[in-house]
Amino acid sequence: RAYVQSGRRIVVDVDLSKFFDRVSHDILIDRLRKRIDDTGVIRLVRAYLNSGIMDHGVVQSRLEGTPQGGPLSPLLANVLLDEVDKELERRGHCFARYADDANVYVRSKKAGERVMALL
Repeated sequence: RAYVQSGRRIVVDVDLSKFFDRVSHDILIDRLRKRIDDTGVIRLVRAYLNSGIMDHGVVQSRLEGTPQGGPLSPLLANVLLDEVDKELERRGHCFARYADDANVYVRSKKAGERVMALL
């Protein structure tokens, strides 16, 4: 989290802490079901999420989170955070977001603090 002055705007630099480690599988699958009417695709994503973690040669089950560095993880993050984008748009903010990183452009530090509280 940082505030960076850029001309007449302030940039709120956001990186959601441990986002990929904390993704709820159930919430993500629910959001996907609202957009995708294909049980095969949903089953495939669920298998991807449940693929487990290799730790010293032993596979451990994964109850939450998405594989870091996996090709689907940023896409799934975008699906999960779409409501955040819509709320920022509703409030009239200019922003750029990719997965768990975002820059939100505001006019004052107080507006930046409100954005941080929202996020």
